[in-house]
Amino acid sequence: MTGRITLITEPDIFENSNTSILLVHLSAQEQEQASGWLASQDLDQDINLYVYDGEPNLEWFFHAMAHCEYKYIDLNGCNTLTGALSGYMLGKTNFYWRLDNPDLVQVYAHISQRRVDQIETFLESTGIGQRN
Repeated sequence: MTGRITLITEPDIFENSNTSILLVHLSAQEQEQASGWLASQDLDQDINLYVYDGEPNLEWFFHAMAHCEYKYIDLNGCNTLTGALSGYMLGKTNFYWRLDNPDLVQVYAHISQRRVDQIETFLESTGIGQRN
């Protein structure tokens, strides 16, 4: 692996030309899956990995949304703040989402067709690596 992954959490901000990915409300299982998937890649570029877990710093969150090329949210783990912003988030370019409740899936599918069943599917869609 020649590329590096920089983990960025609130309140830090990185301003560089690296590909940036925002991960919102990952479950413990998704954190393990994402870590495993990233470790299995032969990265040829440096990646900024923004992680948001419900901190009340909206300025940071909106900055991360605006500057990340790829975004993912597990809607199963939303708090009041991200729940209120969920429709707005899903309307953004390259914002993928996961949700288990089939009734709510039908509602969110009217806003965005970028639903994925697992975080690996999202990560593969970014094109940031090659499976070994």
